[in-house]
Amino acid sequence: MILDIEPNGAFAVKSQCEDAVLIFIAPPSAEELEKRLCNRGDTSSQQIALRLERARWEMEQSKKYDYIVVNDRVDTCAEEILKIIAHVADQMEE
Repeated sequence: MILDIEPNGAFAVKSQCEDAVLIFIAPPSAEELEKRLCNRGDTSSQQIALRLERARWEMEQSKKYDYIVVNDRVDTCAEEILKIIAHVADQMEE
């Protein structure tokens, strides 16, 4: 099962299922994240500021994850996640 959840939810899942594998998908940088949010054109500057503040907290929480994947390019990020999933599946079979 794959869940797309924020850190508190991820840690709650991990506390209930010790075998859960946490993968944090990180932006390449805070600057790139801000650029992506601004380029959407549908987010107010106040919302962007709140999201950046939240992102700083989430990045700090990433240290508690099993893996961190940087989303610099969608295809590369997806490949890395698939490799992690395959690796974890192989470990479970052993």
